[in-house]
Amino acid sequence: MRFTPPLPLVCVLISLGASIPASARVGEPQEEFERRLLQPFVGKFVPREKNPDPLKEEELLRQQPFNDVRIYFPADTRERKYWKSAVPNVLSNENGWRVHVFFHENRSVLEAYQRVGDVLSEFEIQNILRANQGSSEWRRIEPDSLEARASAIGCDYELADGSLRARVTAGWLLVYSVKLDAHVKEQLQGLEEQKVRQQKERLRNQQISAPGSTSGF
Repeated sequence: MRFTPPLPLVCVLISLGASIPASARVGEPQEEFERRLLQPFVGKFVPREKNPDPLKEEELLRQQPFNDVRIYFPADTRERKYWKSAVPNVLSNENGWRVHVFFHENRSVLEAYQRVGDVLSEFEIQNILRANQGSSEWRRIEPDSLEARASAIGCDYELADGSLRARVTAGWLLVYSVKLDAHVKEQLQGLEEQKVRQQKERLRNQQISAPGSTSGF
């Protein structure tokens, strides 16, 4: 199945109290995203460690709320990691945001924000959601609703126009394309259907072999 990225949407990351609104827009090209974020005193790339500690790396991966579903993203999806300072006009390395962005066909399809140096506040969450809504509006998705269960990535909010979803979990805020969520859901359903077929095949083979296996008792 060919995955088609969403149309560009107005989606700006605004950290509470920051005077420089440098941030991401789900659906925009990577070049535009980096042109805004990678400004002096605003943000930077997160360099890859030369000799990472395997245990530390495993723990970091385990803490990422998108880790279990990333294997179901489109095959050519690329992940990039950035740091954005939360201190206006100062590139602080202690107070800021870890930003993981997944690009497909050079456009972002999921952006994950983790607050560092302070607890992710409800004000920051609402500011980011408000900046992401464009001409639409966010609506709350109840945890036990059919809509929440239908999401493969998991969602707490969805835009009324059906283009984006958002999830808040364990100090992370995820904003992502509904089309990406649908793609992941399709992959998971395919795997489940394959498991059912394999189970039926095993039962059929067991039924066929049972007479010979138990003859003589």
